[in-house]
Amino acid sequence: MVGLTLAHSVLAVIHILAGAAWFGSMFYSFFVLHPRAQAYFKRNADFESFIAEVSHGARWKVLSALGLIALTGVALVLLRWPQPMSMRWLLLIGAKVAVFTVALVLFIYTSWRLWPARLVASFEEVPKFQKVFRQVAAAMISFAALSMALGVFAHIWR
Repeated sequence: MVGLTLAHSVLAVIHILAGAAWFGSMFYSFFVLHPRAQAYFKRNADFESFIAEVSHGARWKVLSALGLIALTGVALVLLRWPQPMSMRWLLLIGAKVAVFTVALVLFIYTSWRLWPARLVASFEEVPKFQKVFRQVAAAMISFAALSMALGVFAHIWR
């Protein structure tokens, strides 16, 4: 029993830290990095070049973090499996999985469709892409926060 409790605790810490890193990096990018960089660079082209350079290679790091969140989440559920689960717990975890999946799909769409289109956009198209990316970022931050909140509620309201 001590071994399962320790395993559950370690997995929970990893799960929480990975989620916090995901949320924190998006929050920082949206509320600090992008606004300050946009204020710093006088030309939109310079801002776009900077953002492209800063973002280069981030796709696989983000997917790895999301994979770690998913893997530890599944492991936490499996460790809890022998215990009776209330309908409320199942609904909260189901909602958490659904919200997380929507965030993952949105990230994949943004990473493989919107980002390449933004990189080759004409000067006139760039503001449209910047607006779409702000909307996507706000949605992703909201989904991450909601997913984390649902996990907390599931833990409290077993």
